[in-house]
Amino acid sequence: MSGEVEAAGAAVTAGLVAGAIDNHVVGKAEAHGACANCGAGLTGVFCASCGQTAHIHRTLGHMVEEFLHGILHFDTRAWRTLPLLVFRPGTLTRDYIHGKRAKYISPLAIFLLTVFTMFFVFAFTGDMVVSANTEEAAIELAEARTNIKQLQTEVTEADAALIAARAAEAAIPETVPAGDPVRETAREAVEDAEELAGDKALDLRIAERTITTLERVMADTPVTVGDDGGTHTAKISGLDVVYDLVAQAARAGEITVNTGFKAVDKKILEKLENPELAVYKIQNTAYKFSFLLVPISLPFMWLLFVWKRGVTLFDHAVVVLYSLSFMSLLFVVGALTAMWAAGIFEFVMSVIALAIPVHVFFHIKGAYGLNWFSALWRTAILLLICVLALSVFFLAIVVLGLAG
Repeated sequence: MSGEVEAAGAAVTAGLVAGAIDNHVVGKAEAHGACANCGAGLTGVFCASCGQTAHIHRTLGHMVEEFLHGILHFDTRAWRTLPLLVFRPGTLTRDYIHGKRAKYISPLAIFLLTVFTMFFVFAFTGDMVVSANTEEAAIELAEARTNIKQLQTEVTEADAALIAARAAEAAIPETVPAGDPVRETAREAVEDAEELAGDKALDLRIAERTITTLERVMADTPVTVGDDGGTHTAKISGLDVVYDLVAQAARAGEITVNTGFKAVDKKILEKLENPELAVYKIQNTAYKFSFLLVPISLPFMWLLFVWKRGVTLFDHAVVVLYSLSFMSLLFVVGALTAMWAAGIFEFVMSVIALAIPVHVFFHIKGAYGLNWFSALWRTAILLLICVLALSVFFLAIVVLGLAG
């Protein structure tokens, strides 16, 4: 529950920060007289000298109003910005780049709000998205029991091949010197057989663990509650299955981590022994460092438009921020669908998968004034860039989250 509370706090903070960035003031009644801050004469909504709001409130109701506005940030500009962000992103970006900014939420503000909202939703829907029901567990258990028989056969065959390879190596006369092709070939055969036997044995252990965990899913597990020692029954979710398998593999030394730094490797392996904590650390790191997606993306955007005149890094930053905001909204829709309408989840995810390239195409076409062909080939490259940038980002947050 602490993860959900922290996620809610982060979302509130993001809303307040977004409000501060956009510099919106609730209440625009004009005032006259002297500015309460600097004493300059007032002629409108704001002081022309220091910029402070002319009308000063001292009521608790106004404080609540400002707080709610900072979180929700849904003034008239939001209703202008969000439809354009979804349906006409090129127009929105072009207008903002060329100075029509007062009627829109700034790219950085909407990025903060949508990204932190996404992680806030994930904190409450994550378990529901990946949890397995009893029927699914029964199907997986039947498949696992069928597969384990094949694995047992493969382990037996691999062990027999290893014994034969070792016997063949031992049968080479001692008169054959080291380095001789015959002896080297036999040595390589033994090494290959050892590697295959090890891999098959590991596959079998993982399969046996999977069956054990799935059997727990199928059974009612007694859970002690209260000081009186009373119990109730609870189903183990699919997420528990994953956590259990990862924890067992980490404790058995079956997970190898090689970052090049032994201290970091040790920390990561220790975190993986408690996968639930590891996932929390990674998620926490992800929303703290989500802004890194912008500097990661900018060099690629610059290279893609390096020969196009009149385009600056600021323009690319606006495109990236609005695009990431749209992607965050898509992920929110996907998570909420999994939570409230699981029956159409696959359909919604298919629509989302199609919406991403379509949105990128029309976004860069309108933002940069490209023709259809230029926008099309750049879209294809940008999708590859997105995969690369996200891969770099996720690798970074996994290492930071587990090693921190």
